[in-house]
Amino acid sequence: MLFRSLLRNLLENAQRHGAPPIEVKLRAVDGKAEITVCDHGRVVPDAERERVFEPFYRYAGGDVRGTGLGLALVRQIARRHGGEATVEGSCFRVVLRAGG
Repeated sequence: MLFRSLLRNLLENAQRHGAPPIEVKLRAVDGKAEITVCDHGRVVPDAERERVFEPFYRYAGGDVRGTGLGLALVRQIARRHGGEATVEGSCFRVVLRAGG
């Protein structure tokens, strides 16, 4: 159920704040599962990479709809399962222990 929430939040975030097309990739890397969701919207600047995962933070350079909780939940769920959530450009990546 938590994994479903993680994936739904990533996809809804891309749909709401990004631009089509939205690309989803899943692959195994060194015994870990890697999920990447990319869109063709605004790039998250380096200075904002950590802040976008803070609860209630909404990146001012983008669409400010929403509560600012989606990405915070993504990171919390990833960490709860021994993983991590990061952003680079307009791609959000979650790495989890395989089977975790």
